[in-house]
Amino acid sequence: MPVQFLIIIIFLPSLVHDLQINQYLGHANRKLMRNTCFFIALLLFLASCDQVIFTEPQPTGVRPLDEIPAQFRGVYTDTDHDTLRVYDNSFLYTGNGLSGNQPVYLSDSAVIKEYRDRYFLNIRLQAGEDSYWLTYLLQSSFEGRRLEVYAMDPDNIVNLARLQEITSKIRDVSMGEHQYHLFSPRKRDYKKIIGDSIFSRMIRFDKTEALP
Repeated sequence: MPVQFLIIIIFLPSLVHDLQINQYLGHANRKLMRNTCFFIALLLFLASCDQVIFTEPQPTGVRPLDEIPAQFRGVYTDTDHDTLRVYDNSFLYTGNGLSGNQPVYLSDSAVIKEYRDRYFLNIRLQAGEDSYWLTYLLQSSFEGRRLEVYAMDPDNIVNLARLQEITSKIRDVSMGEHQYHLFSPRKRDYKKIIGDSIFSRMIRFDKTEALP
């Protein structure tokens, strides 16, 4: 499900006012499905991958950052040689089949939080009058030369069961043909969520250029 992450991040902020999201994700470039679904159905939503969603940006009770931390800023490439540019308050993903993508800016629809030395990117998902959030864990390694993105993968039955032991699922939410698992963990639950490695790695980027 690696591709899932980016498509949602790139297209979702401009689609949050209606459920046309299914149309966009359904026609997105299938190239991104090569690795199995991913980090924002960067496609066919991703033809039937479920998602774990939350009632508010995660972790709760943590203030959003005003800008993207310096360690994440730079120009990166993924294994398909597509490019991710991360600036102080926005990021842009471009490459073959990804023309027309718009920058995603930190806003009330895209929020970054820091908790226990971990960084969490939250993207708002709007369904009618209801708002939900997709949450991704960002990790910088090799002295900032690598950026890895982790998500709660509902296809990982073991991790999903662990998550439900830590915090009970509120309910399932249906949007079009897709099913979402809605959770609302407490701030203190994240010590165990992080310790139990509930997040699974979805995609890796290698830095090719630093940005201020």
